[in-house]
Amino acid sequence: MPIAGALVVPVKPEEENRLGLKLATIPGVEVKEKGPKGIAIVLEAETTGELKRISQNIEKWDDVLEFELAYLNWEDEIAKEK
Repeated sequence: MPIAGALVVPVKPEEENRLGLKLATIPGVEVKEKGPKGIAIVLEAETTGELKRISQNIEKWDDVLEFELAYLNWEDEIAKEK
């Protein structure tokens, strides 16, 4: 199963808790930590395409200033193709 780590930066720092709760409602998204640079999340999905779709949707939210992909592992997906 592909997995990714990302940092989500809220538009307003005071909205961090609300944005963290909103992120936690998305299937496949786990909020790991909130800090001065943003909200660290882990995303899991069946395919890298699904990870991309989830990421792009989050990035479009009005309360998200920036979505930074920090880590991506798709080894499981490659193994399935063989």
